[in-house]
Amino acid sequence: MTTDTHKPDDPPTMHDVDKVGSLFVVYFVVLGLAVANILLAEFGHLGNLSLPVQLGIGTVQACLVAWYWMHMRRGDKVVTLTAVTALFFIFIFYVLVLADILTRWRAAI
Repeated sequence: MTTDTHKPDDPPTMHDVDKVGSLFVVYFVVLGLAVANILLAEFGHLGNLSLPVQLGIGTVQACLVAWYWMHMRRGDKVVTLTAVTALFFIFIFYVLVLADILTRWRAAI
């Protein structure tokens, strides 16, 4: 017999609150990755690998922020749909800007 009194369609209430300790851990990890990214830009002499490494660090930061602070881990359909829609439009904007840059006259740049 289960003692869970929450219905599947129960809206998020106080039982859906994150633990303060886990939020601080994620905050300090994101902050540490930002410091690592800054130090890598200043003192890391990786040459051609610098940009991919920094983009990888930024991707990890964005995933942590989305997973913990945007509550993507909860699996709410509205939050997931909003995030996917935002990524879709960002992709379209990047493609349009790239198409504009690639089709310009080279002498004018």
